[in-house]
Amino acid sequence: MNEQTLEDYLIYIVMKYGGKWNEIEDNIYKLHEQEEEELKLKFQGDDYYYVKRTDWFAKFSSFITPLFDEFCTDKNRVYGGKNRTSFGFPLKFAGIEKPVETSVILKNKNRAEVFVKTDTNFSDEYLFILLKKAGLWKIDSYKNRRYRSEKWSLMIL
Repeated sequence: MNEQTLEDYLIYIVMKYGGKWNEIEDNIYKLHEQEEEELKLKFQGDDYYYVKRTDWFAKFSSFITPLFDEFCTDKNRVYGGKNRTSFGFPLKFAGIEKPVETSVILKNKNRAEVFVKTDTNFSDEYLFILLKKAGLWKIDSYKNRRYRSEKWSLMIL
């Protein structure tokens, strides 16, 4: 694989992962909001607060587990990972589906950085770290910055 083909492939991995994550998160968030609206109409007063709800975090986790298996390195993640306790709005990778700029820096034969700049209200930028293990490129971590900040924030994958 030549360098340009590799760079295109690495960008593809990041875009596929981020886009799929956003799709799953958006669907779960909408279902959660729909359930809350239905419960508000059905239950009045304190009953609304005590009615049993769907475990949306468990559902979200079940949908993103295959995403982690396919796209992310297999390492112990103390925070984040396959068992999620949050989802919502804005989406985790807001704007990644329509980047205004992408680039790749090949650090060595087994490590690459994929940069993605978006055109969101937050001016989100992402820097994904990909590692090649057993011949496969996988996302190991990522950083984010907003509002054209110069400082990257390490994020929970």
